[in-house]
Amino acid sequence: MNKNFIKIILNDGVVTVATQTFNLFLIWYFAVKLHRQDMVALLGMLQIIEIGGGPIGGAVADMVNPAKILKWVSLIRICVTGILLFSLFQTRINGIILLLLIFSTLNSLISVFYSSAVEVSTYKFAKNESERVKNNAGFSAVSGISSILSGSLLAVMITYLDLKSSTILIIFLIILSAIGILNISTAKNVIPDVINDSDVNFKFNEAVSSTFKGLRNILHEPIIQTVIPYALIMNFLYWTFWYIQPLYLNYKIPNIKYAFSLQQIVISVASVIATLVIQRKHTLVMNYKGHYRLLLLIQSGALFLLSLLYAFINSEKILITGLICFWALYSLFNSFTGIILITLLQEKIDNKILGTTLGTIFTLLMVTAPLAAIVSKTVPIKSISLIILTGLMVVSLLYALTDKRFLEVLHGD
Repeated sequence: MNKNFIKIILNDGVVTVATQTFNLFLIWYFAVKLHRQDMVALLGMLQIIEIGGGPIGGAVADMVNPAKILKWVSLIRICVTGILLFSLFQTRINGIILLLLIFSTLNSLISVFYSSAVEVSTYKFAKNESERVKNNAGFSAVSGISSILSGSLLAVMITYLDLKSSTILIIFLIILSAIGILNISTAKNVIPDVINDSDVNFKFNEAVSSTFKGLRNILHEPIIQTVIPYALIMNFLYWTFWYIQPLYLNYKIPNIKYAFSLQQIVISVASVIATLVIQRKHTLVMNYKGHYRLLLLIQSGALFLLSLLYAFINSEKILITGLICFWALYSLFNSFTGIILITLLQEKIDNKILGTTLGTIFTLLMVTAPLAAIVSKTVPIKSISLIILTGLMVVSLLYALTDKRFLEVLHGD
């Protein structure tokens, strides 16, 4: 991989550790400490800001040097976190919670442009399908390692730190990651395939126009028309399942306080293993992309079996073992199918508007998370709820196996 691309994804990894730990800690704190699933739902709703701006962020990344975007976002992050740090010592606990929600909102807003810039960097450095797979796998591997560190840090914060101490630690990490991004060069050769004229002025109306062009692509591309409806259903069911996990695990396995953190670590470790394997054996994606639906069915089946285990077994040792095994199986196949999907999209969509189109697609997929967070407030924290959610995932994919449109989009050139 290109050394400048490696530098970008490594710095992105540090950002991921900070922001992901922050979000997970807030979800855990609201659910377990405050017993406020409505606050968890509110936190999920705040993601709509980041999600809604996805297409605009993608359009900007198509027209502006992504390295410059990363630097500007990092400068803003330093300013915002500095204000939060100062405010922590001027406010009581209720005020701190409000500040954290505001900070989460602002962070989501600026992440619109940051995430899109990183996504553009991933495919701009690839000259062919093989390199695209390697870059996607490399990016996923770094993200996975960051998630492992995030899960580990979350366990430490849950066990040993209070709300204020945890927030100060997160602020330190965010500032550290921002400083790392500021050291990236914005010279043309860092992102060699951005725009020919480095003096071209970015125009907001061009970004909006490009955004709607991306929306039109969604309506006309066969792969999008076929795959995205299933992906939306799967994502919504998955995130509803995921958002009730902190409370459910606290109820089902009360003596193992780190169960939710362990779940996140297992997901991340399995994801890293999968992406490292794909990085070394990148032909796996090209050889097995025709089995995309079956691989999705296996990963959903793992969560369905885990839900059955939760329903009928009470031994905490068996439950923790099952949690590790089934989440690992899910994450392995989820990483594989995720890279297959991204590679297919990169193959079939015009590179000139790929950032815009991917931003639009990810917006559609990500909007299921806040919707699921809202719905999770009404879902009974019981084993039967988990069985129904994962059972619907399996049924949806069994139906997908009969959808003949997949033959064209998975096997066609």
